[in-house]
Amino acid sequence: MSVVHSYSVRICHWINVIACVYLLVSGIHILLDFPELYWGNTGYRGYPAVFKLSDWGLSWEEAGKLGDRRWGRNYHVTFAWVFLINGLVYVAWNLYTTHFRKRMLPARAELTMTHVWSDLRDHLRWRSRRHTSSGSYGTLQKTSYLLLIFVFVPFMILTGVAQSPGYTAAMPVLLDMFGGRQSARTLHTVGTIVLVLFVVVHLLEIVAAGFFARVRSMITGKESIAVKMEITR
Repeated sequence: MSVVHSYSVRICHWINVIACVYLLVSGIHILLDFPELYWGNTGYRGYPAVFKLSDWGLSWEEAGKLGDRRWGRNYHVTFAWVFLINGLVYVAWNLYTTHFRKRMLPARAELTMTHVWSDLRDHLRWRSRRHTSSGSYGTLQKTSYLLLIFVFVPFMILTGVAQSPGYTAAMPVLLDMFGGRQSARTLHTVGTIVLVLFVVVHLLEIVAAGFFARVRSMITGKESIAVKMEITR
């Protein structure tokens, strides 16, 4: 057995899984209770919308019965704080332990077009499991994780905060940054869809690498050398 995931990575990973599930479910409740998206500062029922659930066969009344904005907001805000604090702990700890530098920063040789194209072909052919199974990451994986942590997550946090009148009263620049409170809500929703697609691809990668072995390694932190050799052949 070899250690592939530290305690900090495993603990933060599973806290994030729980937080993200609650964020997604509560976010769906919020959207269902107000099932339209707008652009700019203004948005209300009857105002021109960029997206309507009613266009997809679910009326405002039907969506409202399925959603609960009060419940959704309470849990969304609560687990947004859990997600943020956990994320800050994860980043700080892994910067301190040089985890990012050792395992997540692409080496110069990995950034050549030849290497990136080869890595992309491996992913498309489901051969990327040789990276995930050995506890190391391919170039595309490293790049996507770094973009997720340092670009996409801050974007989701800022678009979420920009929807709060309390925060925007103190930081009105957030409204200018995203073109209005309703624009921030729309971008936040689009970002959620992108994140869900990322998770789907992530799960497919895990399945390709051996689902039960990968989940077990994220729980115990260890991976069987025999399993590693079998998958990377």
